[in-house]
Amino acid sequence: MALYGAFSNSVLGMMSQARALHNIGTNVANVNTGGYKRTDTAFSTVLSRSLQETSDNGGVRPTDKSTITQQGNIVTSSLATDVAIAGKGFFVLNSAQDGTGDSLFTRDGSFDIAPVNDISVTGIGNTNVTTKDGYLTDKNGYFVQGWAYVNGAVTTSATPTSLRVDQYAFIDEFETTSAANLSMNLPATDAINDTRQYDITLIDSAGVQQTNKMTFTKTGLNTWGVTSTTSQTPVSQIDTVTMAGTAGEVGDTYSVTVNGTTVTYTTDGTEASLDAIRDALVAQINLDTTVSATVTAAAGGAGELTLTAVTAGSAFTASSSATNGGVTADNTATLATTTANVANTQTGASTTLTFGSNGQLLSPTTLALALSFNGGATSTMTLTIEDMTQFSSDGTDLNPIYSRDGYASSSMRSFSFDDTGNIVGVFEDNTFRTIYKLALGVFSNANGLDAKNGNVYAESPDSGSVTITTAGSNGYASFTPNARELSNVDIAEEFTKMMTTQTAYTASSTVFKTTDEMITVARDLKR
Repeated sequence: MALYGAFSNSVLGMMSQARALHNIGTNVANVNTGGYKRTDTAFSTVLSRSLQETSDNGGVRPTDKSTITQQGNIVTSSLATDVAIAGKGFFVLNSAQDGTGDSLFTRDGSFDIAPVNDISVTGIGNTNVTTKDGYLTDKNGYFVQGWAYVNGAVTTSATPTSLRVDQYAFIDEFETTSAANLSMNLPATDAINDTRQYDITLIDSAGVQQTNKMTFTKTGLNTWGVTSTTSQTPVSQIDTVTMAGTAGEVGDTYSVTVNGTTVTYTTDGTEASLDAIRDALVAQINLDTTVSATVTAAAGGAGELTLTAVTAGSAFTASSSATNGGVTADNTATLATTTANVANTQTGASTTLTFGSNGQLLSPTTLALALSFNGGATSTMTLTIEDMTQFSSDGTDLNPIYSRDGYASSSMRSFSFDDTGNIVGVFEDNTFRTIYKLALGVFSNANGLDAKNGNVYAESPDSGSVTITTAGSNGYASFTPNARELSNVDIAEEFTKMMTTQTAYTASSTVFKTTDEMITVARDLKR
């Protein structure tokens, strides 16, 4: 009898409305959850077979309907680690820092920095201290995925990886200067031999910022000579004298000449060995104030003495000789420079600049600079000077404009996002460097994703496989820095649905109660 089917109708109605209320409650609870996507409830009819146009059973069943593809409002944020997606796609996450965990996806761009590994860094006083590295993560601690820039370029076809963003992440990375541009005016009114100087900066082969002094000297009408000078750690010159001969003879002489002053020792036959002769010559050199003010003599290996410059960076000239005075004609004294002098500055050869009568530089338009610095670092760079001029001026303003490539080793002070998903680091040397690019995951049916705890999603058969791309590619999306995407829950709409759901639930329960009363009446008719 159809009356009994009214029980199932009302029960299904109450169950369906209870499901709808569950979704409404979840939506309301997550109204302030960043990037949350509400779940709506759709209903469909349920019918049994009909007999003589009368159905015993009928009702309704609920279906959850995701709104993952529906954009939430984007609001500004004061946090540099916040970024929102405007358009299609998801931030790509991995549950493990090394990329071996589960791939997950989220719209919530409120990121944090999570410590992972112990690292050793150089602290105060050049002592090694242990600290932690830091990776960009979401609120669940899942690792945000992207690609690193290498030498200013990024390869997005590779598998994205976790992004390390602590201050020491790039401390060992630098880019040497290979090209620079200098534009300035050399006063045409300067006299012959007048000089003008301008310091340029560059990054050497050790990743250190160095200074190179450019000196311009007027050499004639419309001509200037230019030299480059760098600072270096001075090194003392060392010359080694190697002596040979037979000891114990009278009249053999050994001489050393330093900067034109000669010191000679003549044997008297009492010397027991060649080293004794050498030691006597060493003592005699060090007693000569003219020579000892320039070099210090000392014993070296067998039959050797060394001459070391008193002042590092000050070169000296030296020579040695030996004269046979005894019976055996085997005396020799040879000298070789075993450590070259390194001055505290190094100046390269002069290059002639030629200007036209109109004040424009004719040649050369570039300078090839090969420089060396303290500690042995070097630099090979091309300095473009094609925009240099020679106009009349009072010489007080050379109007220099200088630019170069390269950046030094430096710790990172902070970072920010741009609208294409690049992460731009601000470094202690006041440079801005693009360090990473965020990955963007898109799906053919994003509403079919499998929702997980923590407001993240996983692939499902309904969603299809993820396509890893970047913001701006194929018009998918753009990123909004210093912003957060809010949930797409409309609280007023949810309360309206709540009242409708409550009314429907109450009506179904009334149907159940009324059916029960009608069956009771039918039962009582038997009596």
